[in-house]
Amino acid sequence: MTEFPVPSPSFFEKLTNAIHLVYVLKIAGVGGFVWSFLGSWHTLGFGVKAGMLTSVAAWLVGSRFSKIYQ
Repeated sequence: MTEFPVPSPSFFEKLTNAIHLVYVLKIAGVGGFVWSFLGSWHTLGFGVKAGMLTSVAAWLVGSRFSKIYQ
């Protein structure tokens, strides 16, 4: 019986096996949001600032509840 060599996993296969890809994408998305948020903070009006802060707060609360109820 001949044995076939099994190719070693690629970088992305290792990444998805070691770390859940969802968390990596979430961190990248939040990082991009924070970067653009801080870059434009000085030009935004009060209403937009309040709305963005409320959005961030709602996202954080929602992520905590999703961890509790999973």
